[in-house]
Amino acid sequence: NGLLNRTHTDQQDSGVALQATITTPIAGRDNHLTFGISGLKSNAEFTQSSQFGYVLSDRSIGTADGPGAFADGTQDSENAFDSRVDLEGDTTTRSVYVTDILEVTSIMQLTLSGRYDHTTVDNEDNITEAGEPGSLTARHRFHRFNPAIGVTITPNKMLSGYVGYNEGSRAPSSIELGCADPENPCRLPNAMAGDPPLDQVVTSTIETGMRGVFANELAWNIGVFRATNRDDIMFVADDAAGFGYFKNFGKTRRQGVELGLQRQFGPVYASANYTFLDATYRSEEIVLGEGNSTNEEGAGFEGTIEVEPGDRIPLTPRHLFKAFVGWDITQQVTANLDLIAVGSSFARGNENNEHEPDGEFYLGSGKTGGYTVVNLGLEYQPIRSMQIFAQVNNLFDREYSTGSQLGSTGFNESGEFVARPFNGPIVDGERPLLGTTFVAPGAPRAYWLGVRFAFAGASR
Repeated sequence: NGLLNRTHTDQQDSGVALQATITTPIAGRDNHLTFGISGLKSNAEFTQSSQFGYVLSDRSIGTADGPGAFADGTQDSENAFDSRVDLEGDTTTRSVYVTDILEVTSIMQLTLSGRYDHTTVDNEDNITEAGEPGSLTARHRFHRFNPAIGVTITPNKMLSGYVGYNEGSRAPSSIELGCADPENPCRLPNAMAGDPPLDQVVTSTIETGMRGVFANELAWNIGVFRATNRDDIMFVADDAAGFGYFKNFGKTRRQGVELGLQRQFGPVYASANYTFLDATYRSEEIVLGEGNSTNEEGAGFEGTIEVEPGDRIPLTPRHLFKAFVGWDITQQVTANLDLIAVGSSFARGNENNEHEPDGEFYLGSGKTGGYTVVNLGLEYQPIRSMQIFAQVNNLFDREYSTGSQLGSTGFNESGEFVARPFNGPIVDGERPLLGTTFVAPGAPRAYWLGVRFAFAGASR
């Protein structure tokens, strides 16, 4: 009744970048031209295996006295599956970029920039040979030029405004490429299968805002933004129950407002920032709905749900607030206090935002609750090159969750393992499962005490 999953990842990254800036006045106006090249290479090895066992009282999986069977496609069962992965992947990105900042008038600056990226993802499957069904071995190439333009207006030292537009892109990851074949769907995103190519995700962002200083004391800023992803990558449902694959499905959008205040009161300085983020799907899609009370198979079964334009993206809170206060007690001693408040968000699996617990087949709200965490720090600098610091994170030891996901559980309210707690109904020979909201716990209170040294180069 249990499955022990083992994974191992080994990744090494290296890169180099060269950049130069040339100042060349145009028509008597300042002009700064920056150009450069960069290269990044990433080598990754990923292996995965699963062994059958029994669920123990401490919720671990016991395999020492287990059946000795592995999820490698050889076990004697009509539901035999192979979860093994042995993948080597090389990702290489070469980039060329240029930025030009021109002083159009005494109060206006124009910024033009562009970046060309060429990415190669080379995957090698050490289990299934190239050309065979389900093989991960493939070579993918992605390239795109991303432009950007911005205008800044500064009528005086106390006020400035800006408006800008930029585009960005990212190539699909090895895992996304490894589970993108509708003919070989995956039960989980990291249980990879064959990989036809995916398109790059392209993001178009427009933003505008203002910043300034009021009465030479209070600094403020306000910004409005909208970012739209085209060909976004999503894990969608396949006809086989419980399976799915990655695909380019349409659009998502993230838009919102950012507000900020900063002020200093003698030795005390404070700042506060608030972000309202509206992150929604803009295309229709069908995704897996395990643990979602609205799935099309009915209460307690693994079915699918429909995502519609306007549904909020899971794990993305709408409200985020940060505050910071620092106090220079003496020239050598500084104290600081910061607060982070995060709003609630929908759980993964609740992409349609319609899950409702009934207390029988479904437990948990289908959301990650909001939380507030306070951190405290103290620094002492006895000499210029040495700093002694103490830090307490989550000062009040608040219990909170950073994420959540809908799914089925084999444990009842007493903590006992009961795989199928319901007597009926029966669909395709299966009984209902108990659905719940799994949460990722936040870090408890933690303490640090340390010393930092700064070494200056010798000169003569």
